[in-house]
Amino acid sequence: MKSNLESWKKLQEQNYFENHHCYEKKDGKLLSYGKDVKIIKGYTSLTLDKKVAIIGCGYGRETAMIAPLVSHVWGIDVSPLILGKAQNFLKNQGVNNFTPVLADTWKEKLPEDIDLVYCYIVFQHLTKDLTRDYIMGMAEKLSSKGEIICQFAELDYSTEDAEPEKIEEPSVRWSVDEIQQLVDKAKLYLNRIDTENIPGHGNWHWVHCRKLPPGSSPK
Repeated sequence: MKSNLESWKKLQEQNYFENHHCYEKKDGKLLSYGKDVKIIKGYTSLTLDKKVAIIGCGYGRETAMIAPLVSHVWGIDVSPLILGKAQNFLKNQGVNNFTPVLADTWKEKLPEDIDLVYCYIVFQHLTKDLTRDYIMGMAEKLSSKGEIICQFAELDYSTEDAEPEKIEEPSVRWSVDEIQQLVDKAKLYLNRIDTENIPGHGNWHWVHCRKLPPGSSPK
């Protein structure tokens, strides 16, 4: 599998979030808010019985908002370093229903009855092989009513794939057709794809898909 996880481990060692302009710092603290709950509620509900997996949880920004509304959150990321930062950040936010999971071991560590998989920004920074592996593998982890909400990018400056040997933040292009093919291959039902234009950059594609009942077809 073509993978740039090692590149992301090195980027985290270089304090990726602390040095990134998108994670605005106030009083020396990283961004602790966002529109993630609003995004999710545009597609499905967040309830106290739901088990949630976040692909690329980072230092815990999304989890801090989602965790109080659900039963439990499993956060996946590349190294003990960044997962340790997430645990500390979430402890300071009063979150105690979080389990950190290494990206190398998520298939073994994640339970088999996940109700919601959420991924924001991350797929545009991974090789296509890794993204395919996440969607295919997460489809098998979903509960009978499980759903996936995730964002892909198709930006003006995106490349066809990430180069694993480069220590950089890549921008990987996914077209609507490619997304549809991946969802079909994972045997998921595509509820909808919403395209959001980002002025001066290109498009984000928001994808909402769900578990198929046994014996049914994605078409």
